[in-house]
Amino acid sequence: MAFGKCKQGIYIPKYPDKWIITESFSSTKPEIVYRSGWEKMFFTFMDMNDNIIRCNSEGMIIPYNNPVTGKVSRYYMDAMMETKDGKIWLIEIKPYAQTKPPKPPRKNAKNTQKAQANYIKAIETFAINQAKWEATQILCDEKGWFFKIITEKELGI
Repeated sequence: MAFGKCKQGIYIPKYPDKWIITESFSSTKPEIVYRSGWEKMFFTFMDMNDNIIRCNSEGMIIPYNNPVTGKVSRYYMDAMMETKDGKIWLIEIKPYAQTKPPKPPRKNAKNTQKAQANYIKAIETFAINQAKWEATQILCDEKGWFFKIITEKELGI
């Protein structure tokens, strides 16, 4: 996730027995990787919440049709957790702005070319996110799981 000043690191859980630790896509050793301060905050929530009995980071890979490249791509789910009631949740952590269609640049934008290029990139990002989330929802529907997008609003930021 590229937004704000991205704080990346290795999360060290207080309750490691509840974590299913896998190799991340950027590492060859099993570890819990967070790619933003928001992810770290949510991992702490999962770790400390007694209602969550198992969880992981980037352990679920979901294939999706990338609308920009036209190829099948791999989506690494930010988090997966199982609650005491047996429910399995797939969690994506994103800025709220990336969950809504981008707004076109104003006609009087100072740098029209740059504004247009940024708008096109935002449209592509939104389309890719929508494709990822559609594939995730289909998987969840098939398995009886749940999918939730967590934004700064849910995190109270």
